Amino acid sequence: MIILDEYYRAAKIRGLNAKESNFIYDYAQKLHLDPNRVLVNKEFFNKIVEEYKTENAKPNEEFITTIKEKLDFVSSLARQIYSTKDIPKNQRAKFYFSQHDYVPITLTTKYDDYGLWKLELHGKMDMVRPGMSGFVVFEEKHLIAYRFDITIEDILSFHNEKFLKIPHSDNLVVLAKRKYPRVDVDIQGVVKRKGKLRDNPYYKCKICNISEGGAKICLEDDIFHQGEELELKFKLNMEDIEAESKVIAKITYEGPGQYGLQFVNIDPHMKFVIGKYVNMHLKEELF
Repeated sequence: MIILDEYYRAAKIRGLNAKESNFIYDYAQKLHLDPNRVLVNKEFFNKIVEEYKTENAKPNEEFITTIKEKLDFVSSLARQIYSTKDIPKNQRAKFYFSQHDYVPITLTTKYDDYGLWKLELHGKMDMVRPGMSGFVVFEEKHLIAYRFDITIEDILSFHNEKFLKIPHSDNLVVLAKRKYPRVDVDIQGVVKRKGKLRDNPYYKCKICNISEGGAKICLEDDIFHQGEELELKFKLNMEDIEAESKVIAKITYEGPGQYGLQFVNIDPHMKFVIGKYVNMHLKEELF
């Protein structure tokens, strides 16, 4: 029931009426697809349309077009890829040369056998060497996180910039599939442990990324523990957002005081505001 409610809330945020929402949900069930991902994946939606047309001699083309226009398909979210050859140019990633040490990289050029990844400015960039082994982690359009193991074949320099020559790989591993797309933000907020204020003071924090389902917050010090229940407050699009949250991840590889939160109790209107904000920024990233 919770999953179904989440689907209909997501459909409402995208402007679908009851008939349109039910159409997607019913055909997603028939084809064993996640309806939430049909909302953001053009390929999945087309499968539904194909099934609908095989069952109807006179399909309602205007009905289908209206849904497409509302969904807009801001990106090919949730499109699973199987080779580094399919990674789009300008994809950002992190090269981990140990479990906790990484440098940010960006794919700039692809050739038949390898890709050139620009080494972005970072405090540990001088530690990277040819022949170094490790793994790369990147996200496909905010919904799927991937990892693949690499060995740096060479490091090339052009105009004071360095590029890692990384052979292509077909051994991509899916690390996480998110129900909701998330976007990076820089929003000030406050957070406290759930309970009376006199026992649980507020701490200043920064919301580093956000989705309808949760947020990543950054504080100056390690304060919370995994599993703790928190109260998060911040302002978004001139509206006050309050969300009871749970710490589902303490993020250690990017420094202290970083936590992944899951919203466990949030007003539907506030979730609607977050959803509209995320979708707006996803569209902006396309242009």
